[in-house]
Amino acid sequence: MKKKSPITRSRYFNDPVFERSRENNTEFTRAAKANRVLRHAFKPGMLNKADRYVSGRLTKTMFRILQTDPINERGERRVPQGVLNFLGGFNFNRDTNLQTILRAPYSITFNQEAMLATISIPSFIPRAMIDTESDANAFMLTAMAASLHFEKESYPVEPVQTDLLDMSLQQHEDLQLQLPVIGHQPDHSVVVALGIEFFQSALGQIKPLDKKHNALAVVKVF
Repeated sequence: MKKKSPITRSRYFNDPVFERSRENNTEFTRAAKANRVLRHAFKPGMLNKADRYVSGRLTKTMFRILQTDPINERGERRVPQGVLNFLGGFNFNRDTNLQTILRAPYSITFNQEAMLATISIPSFIPRAMIDTESDANAFMLTAMAASLHFEKESYPVEPVQTDLLDMSLQQHEDLQLQLPVIGHQPDHSVVVALGIEFFQSALGQIKPLDKKHNALAVVKVF
């Protein structure tokens, strides 16, 4: 017979002995909420680019950000008050690192008046600046910019994609991805993500490759 726990709900929520546990659980709940807000915003671009463990890894990152909150006491710390730049470089696919696979230099700007984030990629040679273990002969870039408050619901995001690009070309011309930032508010952060997806293109047929070869990462937080 299963023994009844001596720790009652009332004791857990009122006994000073469990104060640290209550603080940790409260803050973990806030980190998990921030994780859901970001994943919900970027869901349209995560397809075929995110691993099955992304939620747990992202919650861990959000908890780390929450712990850097310099304003609130332990148990009251919040993600929006933490160092959100720790999100930079977060990869949604643990099997493929965007920073390793996409070596072409790029810059990111945010025009607050136009509510537009822009990723600019100078002309580059795919074979020299894209490192993939797949046998792809084509690729596509996807980018998104989300205006977020990590304790509220996110606004819709419009992913922007390039055309299917040839891996064998000697040089691709300059690329510019202009990303609308919807519903931005003064207390929001703008999070920009960039992804790459690989394909095999032959005889008029286009076949997407397994998602383990693709990447999506947070590349800037404004």
